Amino acid sequence: MTTEHNNRFNHYLGIEVLHRDDNGCKVMLKIRPELYNSIEGVVHGGVTSTLADVAMGHGAAPHVDGVQQCVTVESKIQYLSPARGSVLEAESKVLKSGKTLIIMEARVTCDGKLVAVATGTYARVSPKRAE
Repeated sequence: MTTEHNNRFNHYLGIEVLHRDDNGCKVMLKIRPELYNSIEGVVHGGVTSTLADVAMGHGAAPHVDGVQQCVTVESKIQYLSPARGSVLEAESKVLKSGKTLIIMEARVTCDGKLVAVATGTYARVSPKRAE
């Protein structure tokens, strides 16, 4: 397991990369009360969406020296049920990879139960181009 320390936001949330290969990525986040929405025990949808985005971004293009090599162009998420539990995981897969754009899908689970499905388009960039 690794944490992307160069990505301050992911580090702040506590997101860990469990696995990454050319087909996708799996990430996890231990749920804690400050990640709940106003309904006690339910993870905020923005956290679920963020985890899906991280899994898809890491799956679209590997980080180089801790620096991302792609950016999100667009994403969509469908929430299927409330995320209640102790561990949130997102597993992404590449649906189509082109020279510049990569189409991704992520399935988000909470303690093994499917809670959301996301899709996204990612653009390869060099860190200097992202500035």
